[in-house]
Amino acid sequence: MRHHPTFHYARMAFFLAAALAPAAHAAGTAAGTSIVNTASVSYTDPGGTPTTVPSNTSTIAVDEILDVTVVANNAGNLPVNTPASNQVLSFTVTNTGNGPETFELSFDAAVAGDNFNPANVRIYIDTDGNGAFDPLVDTLYVAGTNDPALTGSGAATDSVVVFLVSDIPSSLTDGNIGLVRITAEALTAQGTPGSDVAGTVFAGSGQGGTDAVVGSTTAEAVVQNGYIVRQVAATFTKSAVVLDQFGGSNPIPGATITYTLTFTATGTGTLTNVKLEDTIPSGTTYQAGTIELDTVGLTDIAADDEGFFSGTKVEVIPSSGSVTAPATHVVTFDVKINN
Repeated sequence: MRHHPTFHYARMAFFLAAALAPAAHAAGTAAGTSIVNTASVSYTDPGGTPTTVPSNTSTIAVDEILDVTVVANNAGNLPVNTPASNQVLSFTVTNTGNGPETFELSFDAAVAGDNFNPANVRIYIDTDGNGAFDPLVDTLYVAGTNDPALTGSGAATDSVVVFLVSDIPSSLTDGNIGLVRITAEALTAQGTPGSDVAGTVFAGSGQGGTDAVVGSTTAEAVVQNGYIVRQVAATFTKSAVVLDQFGGSNPIPGATITYTLTFTATGTGTLTNVKLEDTIPSGTTYQAGTIELDTVGLTDIAADDEGFFSGTKVEVIPSSGSVTAPATHVVTFDVKINN
């Protein structure tokens, strides 16, 4: 039998639409939910009477899956100085199971393969939920006392931000790395031999008396992050060149002095709030419009560019005040010795 071409095109369009349709994603059914099902059979008996007979009812309670994830919120290792106190790493712990569960937190600051061990490590719970560490608000974590209880319901209460706060030892060098691991483990499976195997069942320990079943994350999540030492050494020098009105270099009244300020940052970190300042010496007068930064002329007005003459001193803010090493910035300006 030959099909009309329209039939082939319609069938092709159907299969193409099916292939491009987004795959359905079923949310995990909540632990303790009863799945109730009753079947029935219908027939007509020999006497011609239609009859329907129900089966017994099957009721199955959904078991609880024990799953958890931990995600580092910092983008890579956190740059720190040496020494330094109360350096904060941020993590998000999420109950990815289908029922409420409490999690124990722990850390390991003696990770092999790094350069130093972070010291005085503590874990804090983000009490106010703003994602920023505040030692006056956030709660120091004590295992067994304030273990985070997370709902596993698909809501915001599934997750909590925790902070790992450490001190950085002294005498480290630029580029040294100190790693630390943080672990979250479901208390239902915590410390039980074999509990790190997916599919392990804890009878009656789930929501509403259901069984608790270890999920694909093995009811435990471990993530590693760390600190990297970024040291910057800054040097600042000043030199002067005199040009008198006769073409010589004599510092006589009417001669021009060109001052050169050289700022150099070495290392691998970033300096912030950098501002170069030079007060005009007495007996001289600043020459308007002579400020240069890295050979580029600047105005004397702060709102226009990085340069500014306040009336008593020259001020220059290179790179908007944020200088990432290695870098060098050179400022020049002129004054005239008063007649």
